[in-house]
Amino acid sequence: MSQFSAIVKKECKDNLRDRRALFSSLSPAIFAPIFLVGLITFMLEQIQGDSEDPTEFSVIGSSYAPGLIDFLASQNTAIKEIDSTSSAKELVKSDKERVILVIKENYSDRFKSGQQNTVKIIYEGGTISDTLKHVSLLRGLINQYSSRTGLLRLQLRGIDPSIISPIRVADLDVASPAAKALSIIMYLPYLIIVTIFIGGLPLAIDTTAGEKERGTLEPLLAQPIKRSTLLYGKMTAISLFSGLSLLLLMILLYFLLPLIPFDELGLDLEIQAFQFSLMFIICLPIILFSSALLAVVGSFTKTFKEAQTYLSFMIVLPTLPIIIAQLLNAETSLLIMPIPSLAQSTLITDIIEQGTLDWVQTAVSILTTTLYAWLLARLAIFLYSREQIVN
Repeated sequence: MSQFSAIVKKECKDNLRDRRALFSSLSPAIFAPIFLVGLITFMLEQIQGDSEDPTEFSVIGSSYAPGLIDFLASQNTAIKEIDSTSSAKELVKSDKERVILVIKENYSDRFKSGQQNTVKIIYEGGTISDTLKHVSLLRGLINQYSSRTGLLRLQLRGIDPSIISPIRVADLDVASPAAKALSIIMYLPYLIIVTIFIGGLPLAIDTTAGEKERGTLEPLLAQPIKRSTLLYGKMTAISLFSGLSLLLLMILLYFLLPLIPFDELGLDLEIQAFQFSLMFIICLPIILFSSALLAVVGSFTKTFKEAQTYLSFMIVLPTLPIIIAQLLNAETSLLIMPIPSLAQSTLITDIIEQGTLDWVQTAVSILTTTLYAWLLARLAIFLYSREQIVN
């Protein structure tokens, strides 16, 4: 057995023996997809609800607008009348009512005289529920009744109703269904990058600061092993666990994403096994990059707790470009391909949205990120070649 393979085997075996470290490595890959799919499914069910369910709301002052109430009652609604002495705001804040339509006493007089009326819809929109759905449908019904009433008034006066609408707007949405669904799973690339770094974090801490604290690093460096062989072996072991976490994440996403009811939104989003394979290949350089980066940062630490602090921060750092790019709505281009994590994130987004890749951009991303990983690996070898590394 070569020295390189012996080091890789030794590091992997030690990490597998530490059940807590192994759980820390794989837990994001296991629980994050379950949480992601469960949360999205719950939100869709709460916000969308059943399309055949009636629009539910309460009314204060229904007797002041009998025409409006009769129209609303004929449109698949469930209306509950409330005593006009009740405070609508207090009823909503106390969760006794969710949506309340308030009609003023002078509604009938103003309506008969042709004046404009104002009705209030009071609700609590800060919670995840189907309240917003009911509010949106109620608002649409009131606008529909208002438009119909206005047109009838014009016809009674012998005026062509189209005179008030000289321009009609027709919407044509050219966005693909997958592009619409992307807004729901836009943080999937972020999840993938974080999983890669967390997957190799426990081993990176143990193989650097952990060995220093246990006093096993100095005897290891005294062995007739090249520092490059030693470091490449350690980084390969870190990469294997990062890759294992990513592979587990991809497998779970492949089986769990179809459980999300995208069809209820009229969306047809399906990520094939081939597309997941492309994502995995694209992320291979960032796996090497993360292992080298963690090894470099770990060389500066002396204790296990110090390494946890520094290396945990290094997980956040690569995700910052992704967050900034999402806020700025940055598009995929050759200019961002040399930026690690951001390049992989945008390419993953293209796979989800379009199902294809620009192979020139992909090649630039793979080559540049691999180059950065090699430079970081050489830096780690240099740092471990110093005598101060054991201090």
